[in-house]
Amino acid sequence: MAEKEQIITRLANNLAEIITEDELRQRLASGDTLTHYIGFEISGYVHIGQGIMSALVMKDLTDLGVKCTVWLADWHTWINGKLDGNKTTAARIGQGYFTEAMKACFHAVGGDPDKLEFRLASEWYQKNAYQYLELEKLIEKNTSLSRMQRSISIMGKEEGSEIDFASLTYPAMQVADIYYQNIDIVHAAMDQRKAHVIMRDVAEKIAPGKPKPVALHHPLIASLDGQNKMSKSRPDSAVFIHDSEEEISRKVKKAFAEPCKTAGNPILNWTRHLLFWNREESQFEVMNEKEGGKKSFASYEELEDAYAAGSVHPADLKTAVTKELIEVLTPVRRHFAKPTITAKKAELDKVLQAR
Repeated sequence: MAEKEQIITRLANNLAEIITEDELRQRLASGDTLTHYIGFEISGYVHIGQGIMSALVMKDLTDLGVKCTVWLADWHTWINGKLDGNKTTAARIGQGYFTEAMKACFHAVGGDPDKLEFRLASEWYQKNAYQYLELEKLIEKNTSLSRMQRSISIMGKEEGSEIDFASLTYPAMQVADIYYQNIDIVHAAMDQRKAHVIMRDVAEKIAPGKPKPVALHHPLIASLDGQNKMSKSRPDSAVFIHDSEEEISRKVKKAFAEPCKTAGNPILNWTRHLLFWNREESQFEVMNEKEGGKKSFASYEELEDAYAAGSVHPADLKTAVTKELIEVLTPVRRHFAKPTITAKKAELDKVLQAR
């Protein structure tokens, strides 16, 4: 029980938001086998803000006995015009490269990939297309047009921008995916919050008498320039999970990091959310390359205070973060070095190069 409480507390402390923590605790205490879902568009290479961040949450949930599911959203990918705009391509890359990428990330954080279930949306829609359509329409009937328009930000689009009508149905489809699979715990990055709030608001209409799905939102991982979140469409904004050691070092070295300033600092952002997520015994060590010696930190707060005070130099912090990221991602690089997995990445390479 102590270990279970430790994991729940870690989730509560590290996630950006839980809607709601009390409901999560009640569901976990019920003894029921709970189901989790996180959905992804298949839109490019997986970066650490997507792969490692999601895997850390799923590792904690599987340790709590939750059945975790990765939803390969090929229809959403098609609607949002990603890859080559073809559902077949999205499905192939999703079941190939993307599945292997998420398995490798889960293994890298100490999880057993066999405990994850990967579901291709188009295959699941075919199981009972009528039920899915009815769910989607019921959600649309209970959500205003203006709210759907506000919610298209989950696609990376701005409210008021020129979009096709299919894009307006995207939020409703995302909510329908959840109820169609009978999910207990819904998980995504914080930028997907609007869809999950709709999901909870329509719960009584969709599944009367049943507990509302709990929503877990992990933090957005900052881009290298500190201005936005990491983006697959801007390669130099992100560290990809299969980047070489040299590429990781190059990217971290050029990342924005002003001395003594903690706000808008991507290096501190990554350290807090990725490297200190479940750090329990080992300390975070920063070497002073100019004067020699090292500083050890048992908590992120200690590190941030030292950085703000100027006792940790940005270059030294970057060196420490580079070392740890290389170590964390070693299992991923090894996985993608296997010929069969390399071939799956080559398929995505070809699609991206042809755009």
